[in-house]
Amino acid sequence: MKCQYCQAMEGTVEVTEVKVWEGMGSPNNNVVVKTLCEACAQQQDLPFMGPGAKASTKLWQLMGATAKATPNKPQVLCPGCGMGQMELRKVGRLGCPQCYDIFNTDLQPTLERIHGAVRHKGRLPGNQSTEERDRMERIQNLRTRLETAIQSEQFEVAADLRDELGSLETPSE
Repeated sequence: MKCQYCQAMEGTVEVTEVKVWEGMGSPNNNVVVKTLCEACAQQQDLPFMGPGAKASTKLWQLMGATAKATPNKPQVLCPGCGMGQMELRKVGRLGCPQCYDIFNTDLQPTLERIHGAVRHKGRLPGNQSTEERDRMERIQNLRTRLETAIQSEQFEVAADLRDELGSLETPSE
């Protein structure tokens, strides 16, 4: 079919223009379909002309602007083993125990996504009972609360927490 604009070249681009749309199957819909050659289609200033035309250039411009707006964060390196964030993502393993502290903010969402939690809730090594595990968790919780109370200078609360912690840390016979 010939180009409906220049009538000279072969029409390779089909353009559908919706002038009025009142729903599927409505007799009042006004849809015009034109067949144009590549040159006439580019002259028509159409919103999308395939991967080599306006849409892709606008997309690349947008991506370039986004890349410029995103600041480059300095690479964080572990002082223990020298591993960086990019290497951690590539290898998928930590290099040393210090990596857990250095990359904590990167690890938290990943651990939560993989395991469903950031704290270990499974079995413990040895013959530790659930009562013992609960006691150890309570001790850890009290230690954290004690530190917070001391830092915020709530010494009376800290004294109560210290006493409770002392009674839990001393094994009952």
